[in-house]
Formats: sequence, C-alpha cells, structure tokens
Amino acid sequence: MSYIKVKGHRTYKVRKGTVLLDFLKTRRLPINAVCGGQGRCGKCKVKIKNIQKPPDKLSSLFIEEKLLKRGYRLACRHRIVNDIEIDIPQPERRFPKISKNVGLALDLGTTVIKGAAIDMRTHRVRKQTKAYNLQGSFGGDVITRINAALEGKYNTLRKLLLTTVGEIKQRLGVNKALFTTIVGNPVMLSFYLNKPVDSLAQHPFRSTITNGLFIKHSRNYIFPSIGGFVGGDAIAGLLACGFNEKSKSVLYIDLGTNGEVVLLKGNRIFATSTAAGPAFEGTGLRCGSLAVPGAIDRVTFGKKSFRIHTIKAKKPIGFCASGLIDLIAVLLNRGTLREDGRLLRIVEVKGISIVQKDIRKLQLAIGAIHTGIRILMNNARVNPKQIEEAVLTGEFGVRLNIDALYRIGLLPKGIRKVRFMNDLPLKGAILALKNDHFIKEADKIRKLSSHISLATCHAFQKAFISALRLAPWS
Repeated sequence: MSYIKVKGHRTYKVRKGTVLLDFLKTRRLPINAVCGGQGRCGKCKVKIKNIQKPPDKLSSLFIEEKLLKRGYRLACRHRIVNDIEIDIPQPERRFPKISKNVGLALDLGTTVIKGAAIDMRTHRVRKQTKAYNLQGSFGGDVITRINAALEGKYNTLRKLLLTTVGEIKQRLGVNKALFTTIVGNPVMLSFYLNKPVDSLAQHPFRSTITNGLFIKHSRNYIFPSIGGFVGGDAIAGLLACGFNEKSKSVLYIDLGTNGEVVLLKGNRIFATSTAAGPAFEGTGLRCGSLAVPGAIDRVTFGKKSFRIHTIKAKKPIGFCASGLIDLIAVLLNRGTLREDGRLLRIVEVKGISIVQKDIRKLQLAIGAIHTGIRILMNNARVNPKQIEEAVLTGEFGVRLNIDALYRIGLLPKGIRKVRFMNDLPLKGAILALKNDHFIKEADKIRKLSSHISLATCHAFQKAFISALRLAPWS
C-alpha cells in the first residue's frame, strides 16, 4: 500500500499500481477528465511533489516543458508506486470546455470520406456518415491527383479534401472535437497535413509520413503508414478485425480505389497496394453506385429473369460492389460474359444497363487485387490452404457471395474462413479514440510490416495479365 497526501484535503491509503486518476475519481476529488481517462484531453494535470519518474509521451505532448520540470503529470498516465503528495490545480477558466465531450474518427478515402462522432464518456458511436471526396473531379485514383498537384493544383486539391472533411463534421454536428483520429492512404494524409506528394510521384514511392503523429496541440492523431501507398487505413483495418492478435497466416483485403492487401504470417507482415481504381466503390461506372439506399447489393437469375435486392428495399439506382460481383458471376455462368472479359451483348437489369466499358474497369480491379494476393503469398511462401482466415472490407454493401468471388477469380479456394466487414479503417480509428492501447498497437504493426512494391516485382506483369482472366484460380 502507498499513501497519497492531497493538498487541501487529507492523506489517503491506496493500493500500489493504481492509476492516479482512478483513485481521484473513486474518492470524488475534483479533477477535470472530460475524455474519461483515455489520454485525449490533457485536462487531468496534477502536480506531484518531488517526482523522480520521467513523463511518458502523452504527458510530454499535453504539458509544457516548464510545468513538466515542476512535477506536473497527467493523472490518467501515472501509476502510484510510492508515497506521494499532489496538488490538483483549479480549472483554467480562460479555456472554454470542448463541446459535449465528442471525439471524431475520420477515414480519408480516395473516393469516399467517412466519419464518426463518439461520446468520449460512454464510448458510444453517436452518428456515422460518409461523402464523396470532392477531389474526385481531378481523377478517380491517387496517381492522377498526384500529377494534378505537381502541375500546380496542390492547393486546390487540399482545399477540396478539407471541404469534404468540413461537410462530414457538419453532418455529424461536430464543431470542435475533443480528440480526432485520422486514417487514410499516404496521399490523402499528405494533402490533409499540407505535406508534399512529390516523393510519391515516382519510384520508390516514399511518403513523408511514416510514424504516427500527434498534431494541433495533441488533439489529433494521424495513424502511421506502412510504405508506398499503404497507409494508416490498412493498419486501422487490421486492428478493427483483430488481426494484430493473430499468430497464424491471415489475409486482409480492402476493396477500395487503392486496393490494399496485407498478409500476416506469424510475426511478419507483408503489405502492398494495387491500382484497383474506384470500380469496387461504385464510381466511374455507368451502372455503379455507393452502398446507399437503392443500390443493388444482391443479384441472382431465376428461370427467365434477374432477381435483385436493394439496400433498404428502395428503387434500384445502380450496383454497389457486392451486386457487381454477383452480376459478373451470373453473366459468366450464363455465357453472356466470356472469361476474357468480352460482353457478348449489353445487359439490362431493372432498367440499368451494363456495358463493355463497365466490365473492363471491373476486370482491371479484380485482376489488380488477384495479383496483389498472389505476389504476397509468393513472398510469404504460403499457399491458400495455409491461410487461416481472410477478411474483406470496403464499400460493398452486404455480405459478399463467396462462390461469386471464387468464380470471378478474386479469391483463391482453400482459405479456411472468409469474413466480410464494412468500414474497418473507420472502426480502427474509432478504437483508437476509445483506448490508446490501439495507438501503440498501430505503431507495432508498422514496425513489423514489409512493404512490397508491385511496380518493382519482376513477376508482376505476367501475374497481372494472367489475373485478368475472369476464372477461378489455377
């Protein structure tokens, strides 16, 4: 046991190892901790007399150097190991309270930006929303946007990104968040942080963002990046599906514009990004749609006609990813679509036409993901039967049809378990809002990861050409 003398109160007995903030809250002593002790607000400063232990990283970020030298620490970061005397400062009235204890999680996607407002006390998600990234007017993929930036449009692209983020915040009703966690690929994060994208324009495609960053008085945390175009969104996705705790071979696939593929084998992580384009997110296609009410998310064929299901049972407006994958498998099985991608006739489903151009874009997206998976398996020296689990995430609507994924050649058969989970990068950002354990885990994933650049892989060209065939893996 230890003894704590609290200035203006009395001396208390407490068990060693207790977090100081927990003790103060239990005793109902006046302490400002609006984030609930998650290390997000920096409000729970206390002065500890004659402290010898150096401050941890978060205390150093939130507390000025001169106050650290005087013994100030965050109560949520200090464990009691000996007798101490503390002074709890009075609240600083000149700084207004941040409104309603709301935390903000952002996923800066190439095509779609997503956000969630979190009650930092209860950890409940108050609201989620998403919006098209306004940068899309300069191109559907990161390469075209990098080129536009190098041609003098950088400030315009950044403004469009920040405008979309502003729209997300407005929809969520978040004016000033208590704490914000941000994930995204290195290009989007570079625009957000006003950092150059020149190094991502050519080989070896290196980002200026590698480590996780606390910015703007430590009220924002930017997830670290793995390398190349594989960013914090992939790391957040791995956290959200629990792959950071796996010891066997597992596969993570984000069916997005940047098409991240990550393979974990023991304590090694192999990661790559593929130029899938926005087809799986329903944009850039005549027949496509985001996964919103009215999007066709399931397709089968009855005796004489197509049968569909739409999100929220609304009037069909287009196909989201799950519907598109179903559709391609149905067309292949009916002989309307050849395995080389040639559409033998224009297909119409409930008034929505599917044309050859749409098929070609989907074919490229499928081939890109297929190639990324194959090359990572080759580097890790594993075959599909050795992969315990695969998780697919993205803007795909409902649960994907596993048989359709095998039929079109996106996934190899043999993987023991396949799961489908929406919005994993955003969910990973939410986890980091709730508990800084996940911030440490994000950095651990980064350190264990090896980035595989498909552009420099000698087997890429041959593998990609082979993967363009809409057929089961051989």
